[in-house]
Amino acid sequence: MRITGIVLATFTAFAALQFANGQPANGLLYEISRKDLAKPSYVFGTIHAICAADMIPLEGLQPYVDKTDQMLMEIDMDDPVEMGSMSKTIYIPDGKTLKDYLTPEQFSKVDEMTKSLIGAPAENLKTLKPTVLSVLMIAGPKALGCTPSVYDLLLMQSAVAKKKPVIGLETVASQVSVLDSTPIEKQAKDLYEMALDPQKRIKDFKALIGVYKTQDAEKLFQHSTSELSNDKEFQSKLLDDRNTSWIPKIESAIKEKPTFIAVGAAHLGGKVGVVNLLRSKGYTVKAIRLPAGGGN
Repeated sequence: MRITGIVLATFTAFAALQFANGQPANGLLYEISRKDLAKPSYVFGTIHAICAADMIPLEGLQPYVDKTDQMLMEIDMDDPVEMGSMSKTIYIPDGKTLKDYLTPEQFSKVDEMTKSLIGAPAENLKTLKPTVLSVLMIAGPKALGCTPSVYDLLLMQSAVAKKKPVIGLETVASQVSVLDSTPIEKQAKDLYEMALDPQKRIKDFKALIGVYKTQDAEKLFQHSTSELSNDKEFQSKLLDDRNTSWIPKIESAIKEKPTFIAVGAAHLGGKVGVVNLLRSKGYTVKAIRLPAGGGN
């Protein structure tokens, strides 16, 4: 499971797809081609927690996975060392707990929320980083009304089943360093503010899922970054800087062999999104419309 990826999802209603010359202008799946590539590669934007009924069926993605020889993801989910390191990054450091950052009254309000959305008192969860705790509630079964599916895990399993190598664009440690650039004090404050009206955050996340189902990466980017409009520095660290650092790795992979790339969908759109960055390198990046999920 990719907690750090889910945190990106602070990402209105359904929007119509834009079409040009009979092709969707935006999508979630894109074909990457250029004259010097023997075969095309593909990049797909995932959402890290979604009900199965709302998913784009994996059967629709599988043909594109099958056309490639390796999978490139934000982190190598097939690496037990990387995945094992994740459990060490979700706790507040230095032996501190939420109680060190919240007043008793604030902690009591958070306790009401955790009991409602997780079914456990905040006392049992107080060592978790506030951002991690907020994710567990917003994208959890009680909030979504289902047991969430994780695209990244399912895609990784499909690659492993076909004996395709899985490669990571970055490490768990590098992802965590981005999230940790927000001090625990501010994370705790945000968690308390969420506890004042948890349904608002849940509705925001469900709105993100609604936009995701339109298969329009540009609108998804706009929706997700609207939550970060007052913190451009963090937006840059969370999206722009990482996108830019990924491009040389993506180029190296797709020149070596056809590659299926899976990253959080918020990374695709925008001026410094993966799609535009690849186009600026001379690649033809063409959106592909996928079959809709049962919940569309």
